[in-house]
Amino acid sequence: MENNQEGMDAHQIDISRQQLAIITQLLQMSVNMRHIDEMFLWLSHTIGQRLNINVLQFWSYQAHTTGQYSAELRVTASQNTLFPLQVVNNEQVAEIVRDLLTQQSGVSPQSVISVFSLPQADLLTRYNLHYWACLFLSSNALLPPPMSDDLSHEAIPTPLAMVVSLFTQQVLNPNLLLTIKDISEHALSIAKNRGLLSSVANPSLGNPANNQAQPKQLTLNQLIPHWKQNMQAMQANNPLANATPITDKQARQLYFAIDGKKSITELANIIQLDQQEVDSALQFLLKRKLIRLHDPNGKAIDSSLFFEQL
Repeated sequence: MENNQEGMDAHQIDISRQQLAIITQLLQMSVNMRHIDEMFLWLSHTIGQRLNINVLQFWSYQAHTTGQYSAELRVTASQNTLFPLQVVNNEQVAEIVRDLLTQQSGVSPQSVISVFSLPQADLLTRYNLHYWACLFLSSNALLPPPMSDDLSHEAIPTPLAMVVSLFTQQVLNPNLLLTIKDISEHALSIAKNRGLLSSVANPSLGNPANNQAQPKQLTLNQLIPHWKQNMQAMQANNPLANATPITDKQARQLYFAIDGKKSITELANIIQLDQQEVDSALQFLLKRKLIRLHDPNGKAIDSSLFFEQL
């Protein structure tokens, strides 16, 4: 028993040393970095090598001049130089990351089979990637558009919201996950000090969603509902957890039809509810704080504008 404890303590000490080494080296390397993506690329390779992460990705929430938002892959690094990056750089992974960015959440380490579709999970396991985890990072600083992006002419600086996606052969130790988050947050602080990130002088100017149509110009049925995590789920970093039972049948139908993409009208058509039933189901879910409403541009909407009783 004592030997096991000593082994665990030694492992934690090694992780702490690696963390210090990475941050110290980054402070030196960042002097010559001219774009934040250079830092993300350096971090993804260095964290992967020092902490034995097979594949590491940085994704960001990206605003565009059109008023739309997208999930953009900033960098990917693999310890295996022969690894085909399309195994993880694809729409299947992007779709899940997009949901996490919307929910502003990470995911605790779990089997790829429990997260991804069967074809994607088979592809990952074929390359010995059996586990996956995600970290969510945010800051009031503005993240510049990707360094090499075909859409850079319409991508604009965006309040920083990022997901660090980690694929591993062995299940990731939760303490190691916290270490990687700590390193990433230190890196963002260094980036801001080096001028690779900028401050938001006026928050309303920093977020193009704030310049979209006002809520009262929208009808309720145009809005897009999203799942809203309870506090326990957020603390567990598990966006799929939900401890609140949904006793109302129609509310339950609506809740499980929500995908963060379809409007209330589209959802009502799918589950075949009339307007009165939809309104009742929405009120049930909103009162219990199980969902939130967004406009078509992704901006959160105050539901009390449509339901006075909430």
